[in-house]
Amino acid sequence: MRDGIVCFNVALGRIGVLVLCVALCVGGLSTSTSAITGAKATYVTFAVPNAVQTTGGSINNNGYIAGWTMDASKRNHGLLRAPDGTITIFDVAGAEDTFSNSMNSTNVITGAYFDGHFYEHGFVRAADGTITTFDPSGSIETFPTSINDAGVIVGSYVDLSERTHGFLRSADGTFTIFDVQGVTETLPQCINNEGVVTGYAENGSLADTHGFLRAASGTITTFDAPGSMRTQPTGINNPGVIDGFYVDASGVFHGFVRAADGTITSFDPPGSTGTNTYGVNDQGTILGVYVDSNLVLHGFARAASGRAVSFDPPGSTYTQPLGLNNHNAITGGYNKGGSTQYGFLLTVKH
Repeated sequence: MRDGIVCFNVALGRIGVLVLCVALCVGGLSTSTSAITGAKATYVTFAVPNAVQTTGGSINNNGYIAGWTMDASKRNHGLLRAPDGTITIFDVAGAEDTFSNSMNSTNVITGAYFDGHFYEHGFVRAADGTITTFDPSGSIETFPTSINDAGVIVGSYVDLSERTHGFLRSADGTFTIFDVQGVTETLPQCINNEGVVTGYAENGSLADTHGFLRAASGTITTFDAPGSMRTQPTGINNPGVIDGFYVDASGVFHGFVRAADGTITSFDPPGSTGTNTYGVNDQGTILGVYVDSNLVLHGFARAASGRAVSFDPPGSTYTQPLGLNNHNAITGGYNKGGSTQYGFLLTVKH
């Protein structure tokens, strides 16, 4: 988590459905009493005309949302929604699909696009709309995941030998490549404003997956949630708190939070049969999703105190929250029972 930017697992977010260990292993406005805080929660639905899917992915402290939309021909396009509701659609020139993955406090967006051969590459979109594409040297596919307020982008790429490496791309385009020692795949997920990175590393299989923390100095520390067969951090805030999920020996997904001192606490929202997280803000609020016993997806917010409560936009048949800022505004996507997915913005007033 940077200054109001939440990192999220875009691979899950794109399809609009969370895959867990269970069987899954325009603008309407409504107001309701919030289970999150006991205050008044306002939901705003937004959608691109004629789109089959509209998703809010990242929200900054100024209320700008970056995401993507799928048109009737199943082509995906980048999306920027302003606080006044104005939506701007954009594409990387020549791309088959464009996805916005993360946005910083100055509205600079990073993401990925697919070329005509369906290989994935990185891009950065400046606040003025200028788009620059990039790949680290030797990359055959590039996966940006997060950008901080200094414009540093973190992500991973695959080389010709099909090994996956982590990278940092500075605002001037300089790359720093790094790997967790002794593994075949290094997959950074998030960078904060201090330049600290978290992510996970795999050594040949999902069963051999561990979390890591890379300090701004480059020192890497690995860690695992207690009882974990697979640990995957998804976000880090500026104070250094990490959120993520892990899989236990029975194949069940649980959330975890790792304090700045390294202490790890596992958790599940009430009623959860499988839990995933998407980011943590500077107040320590964790955003995530869980599946209930009826295989229905719900959003949840877990306060730093440990209290976790669920939420769903009115009429939702599944809820996929993806972005959270320091004002506890939340964005994501949801379905109302038909074939269309809508974007949503949840704000809370005391």
